[in-house]
Amino acid sequence: MSNPQADPQLPTVPTSLTGDEVRSRLKAMSKRGKLPGFEPEEPGALCSVAAHGTPFDSKLLIRIDGGDLSFECEMNRLMPCIFAVLLVVTVWPGLPLTSTFLTSFDWYNSIMASIGIQTWHWYLPLTILPVPFAFRSALMKSRRSAHESALEAIEKVRSVL
Repeated sequence: MSNPQADPQLPTVPTSLTGDEVRSRLKAMSKRGKLPGFEPEEPGALCSVAAHGTPFDSKLLIRIDGGDLSFECEMNRLMPCIFAVLLVVTVWPGLPLTSTFLTSFDWYNSIMASIGIQTWHWYLPLTILPVPFAFRSALMKSRRSAHESALEAIEKVRSVL
């Protein structure tokens, strides 16, 4: 019977050990510094370990189902939320700074007066439109690097079982 929450891209590890025995071995490995971010108590899972991602970290949830360990990589939500808010919030302070700087030049004022636009007409689209793409790129990069870290952690788990 397979776990519906298991990540299909992550391998399963067969084991004849019970959940407590697996947790005990992983805890010992963690105490030796070989399994970073080990959490022996994880809601909805047997335990978890760190799956380091760049720029956002994840955790690798370890579940036991029958005689197999299955794995799921779950991104920590706090940092992506903070990153998204910072991307949006940092757009506005740049507008008055840019406008003040550029309006100190006569050539800029004459060009803007001749075409009839103000600084915010071009500044806001130029800075807001890339925000979703930057956020999506950071998420995709984090998922890829966390997946690689998860594969390394799974190999460590496999070696101790």
